[in-house]
Amino acid sequence: MNKAQKQLNKESGRISSMFNGIAPHYDKLNHILSLNVDKYWRGVMVKFLKQEYNGGGTPRVLDLACGTGDSSIALCKKGMNVTGADIAQKMLDIAIAKNDKINSKYSPLPDYILASAEDLPFEDSKFDATTISFGIRNFNNRPLCLKEIYRVIKPGGVLAILEFAKPKNAVIRFIYNLYFNNILPFIGRVVSKDKEAYKYLSDSVEAFPKYNAFCTEIKEAGFKDVKYKKLTFGICVLYTGKKQE
Repeated sequence: MNKAQKQLNKESGRISSMFNGIAPHYDKLNHILSLNVDKYWRGVMVKFLKQEYNGGGTPRVLDLACGTGDSSIALCKKGMNVTGADIAQKMLDIAIAKNDKINSKYSPLPDYILASAEDLPFEDSKFDATTISFGIRNFNNRPLCLKEIYRVIKPGGVLAILEFAKPKNAVIRFIYNLYFNNILPFIGRVVSKDKEAYKYLSDSVEAFPKYNAFCTEIKEAGFKDVKYKKLTFGICVLYTGKKQE
């Protein structure tokens, strides 16, 4: 193992440990801190996939960085066959427990697996689509992860990524910065007792590439028809792309 790979593994371990630490409080904080708007954002992504596969059978979806399973469940409820993957086992434990609370009419229920986006344990062209909700900025090697995602998607399949962004409007951006840099870390620290996790959130959003720059990264992985759609004043963005048939 070379020095670069050791560093990547170390960083992945740090992120996994951080999310394992906040797992018991993750859902509550997500909904409180987003004022429940995160449910709307996920709904937009699910609607996009539903439109892509309307009348086309039961699409098989990989929900990467699935966390506690909110997006996986939302996809399942729209008739999709979902596999959720994450690097934090305690997040997955919560996701798995949620299956017991899902109405039995939704079948099959999501499957969950502990896996890294840098080395997905799936054969080529296994999934009709891959989704990522607020997790892509946590990937240490995005180009490698995007290529892995491209590999496991079937020709003609789609990619849908939700991620935070800094709004361009000056007034909205001022409110956003105040909230993300001060209020959010404070509430997160009080509830989760983790001093770093919610500061990491604002720092990682700040470091994430802007709209067109990230679209370029997606294209460089091989995806075509790459687009982005701003949601809620540009605080959240839905990125989409397709694997060529």
